[in-house]
Amino acid sequence: MRNRRAALSLLLLVTALIVGGCTASAATVQNAASIADAALPPAITTVIEPLDAYQTPGDDAKSPLPTPTATPTSDAPLRIVIASQVRANLRSGPGTTFDIVAKANPGLTFDVIGRSEDGGWYQVATNVAGITPVEGQSADKGWVAAELVRVAGEGDAPVVATGADILLKPDLSAEWAVNWKCDSERCQIKECAAEVKAVVNRAPSGGYLPVEHTVTWDDACFSTDAWTFDVSQSTGEERTGEAKQNFLYGYWLGAKPGDPTGVLPLADGKGVEVYCTGPHTVEIEEGGGWTTVYQGNTCHDVNTGMLAYMNYTKRWLFTGDYDGKTYARAFFGDVEQLEQRLVTANTSLALVEKKQ
Repeated sequence: MRNRRAALSLLLLVTALIVGGCTASAATVQNAASIADAALPPAITTVIEPLDAYQTPGDDAKSPLPTPTATPTSDAPLRIVIASQVRANLRSGPGTTFDIVAKANPGLTFDVIGRSEDGGWYQVATNVAGITPVEGQSADKGWVAAELVRVAGEGDAPVVATGADILLKPDLSAEWAVNWKCDSERCQIKECAAEVKAVVNRAPSGGYLPVEHTVTWDDACFSTDAWTFDVSQSTGEERTGEAKQNFLYGYWLGAKPGDPTGVLPLADGKGVEVYCTGPHTVEIEEGGGWTTVYQGNTCHDVNTGMLAYMNYTKRWLFTGDYDGKTYARAFFGDVEQLEQRLVTANTSLALVEKKQ
């Protein structure tokens, strides 16, 4: 898999624009303004329509989500097996924001000490053979994500979702339309459109679909690029969970991300019920004193958690000395904007029809 941050050229756009003139260079630095002077991303109400404008089908008409199977009670301790293809991270707490304390080899078996309230993490002992402690970390217990393990006794191979457990099928495909523009006199390219296509080109592994995304820009404005997300067939969530910390990664948020807040119109009078959040903010250090600030909104299909709509404004800030002056997060009016919306998908979206 390619480096995820380098691969997301659609979301981070093209670093060459920094050199090509989309940002303010030292030679063109003039009167700095506050970042508050930059336009915010468009309100989602310009695209997302109200729920009451659509016919909402009854519960029996919607695509059903898989129903979790209850785990039988037993006096014997619950045992789990590392089912990932690579070593699994054991963390100091039940979440990806906690420090990694050790790594466990595939196939290693543990007795479960505890489980997180949401069932997404298991706590196990770290003083067993096959575990590699992380330098500088010391802990006799660690937490491992439930998506990386299987319950012992459920077969010798990694669990692969089948039948009623499948939310996303192996022939998954989706397509988004993208519009980008740069509101800066220094931009060599002012606007461009693209399409993003997601397909599964390889067999699922360990219950995960390798979903390859390819972005192709009209008129070859920018280079074609591709990246892969590993997405759980049963939950619809991307493996790393980075979307929870960075909205730019939010293609696969997981099933039932929240209650519907509106409808994204599709073709032929249809729409998809979406759960919208924002504004979100992410900052990225670009080097040379430049920082990019992304502020935007996201909407996800309420059934699968797949990205349905995103918009953001990207602003360039400069910190450093130039020509005898010191700047701290100075904004010189360089702004990029992006809008991305779902066009089609062959999965079980929360589809509705517009009222006549």
